Amino acid sequence: MLLLPIALLFGLSYVVAGQWGLELGLVMMGAVLLIGLLSLPRPDKKYVSLEGTSLGEISEGVRSLAKRAGIDKFRVYILDDYIPNAYSFGRNIVLSLGLFEILDEEEILAVVAHEMGHIRNRDTVLFPIVAYLRVFSFAMFVVLTVLSRSFWVSLLAFLTYIYYEFERSRFLKEREFKADDLAVRILNVPLSLKRALEELKYYEDLREGVKNEALPGIEPSIERSEVGVSKQTWHPNIILFPTHPSYEERIFRIVTSIEDMMHSGRR
Repeated sequence: MLLLPIALLFGLSYVVAGQWGLELGLVMMGAVLLIGLLSLPRPDKKYVSLEGTSLGEISEGVRSLAKRAGIDKFRVYILDDYIPNAYSFGRNIVLSLGLFEILDEEEILAVVAHEMGHIRNRDTVLFPIVAYLRVFSFAMFVVLTVLSRSFWVSLLAFLTYIYYEFERSRFLKEREFKADDLAVRILNVPLSLKRALEELKYYEDLREGVKNEALPGIEPSIERSEVGVSKQTWHPNIILFPTHPSYEERIFRIVTSIEDMMHSGRR
């Protein structure tokens, strides 16, 4: 269903401008995807390999998780950032130093397992494409508005863009749940993922409260970057529909999944 609104936009461009409209749409899509590809994050001096830090003691646990997940040729990096964060791109996982301040070793491994779920499910490829198609769909709305000079065509194009936003939100939420599902299956202590999410939620709620009540200060606003897309990656920031399930939703599903596994005797 995610590609249906994109197909509708191409159909609308054909109605408005015929074959030329389709060719224009294809050129625009190619340009957006190419710019997006060039902007994808790459390991650089901002990232330090986990093995090269004093945090390398968790490396054995990370390798064990990777073996269970069926992942090889991956790297784990540490980012010098005090805000707790984790994301993945390509076959790389990035953990901020802030995570190690609020989570214990089992909980850190749970976060790593979740990111391995994204890599195993190819989300590190899919997420950027989904983000760049979002740019394309909005650009098509603008172009169709200019070309048609019709209120109704413009309205239809805008509603199609909103439809893509809705499908994008649904798709990304499902991928988060799938990453959690894999993490629960490969962790030695499945409930560590639940505990990690509870700690992260507490930290986020605490900082949001401080941010809302304090006078202007030096600390940045809290933003939850899309999984698989770093802060340096080109992507739109306006969110019409949430792209992450809530902590409560994820925790509920994790607990339910663990209970099902225990009842079925898989663990």
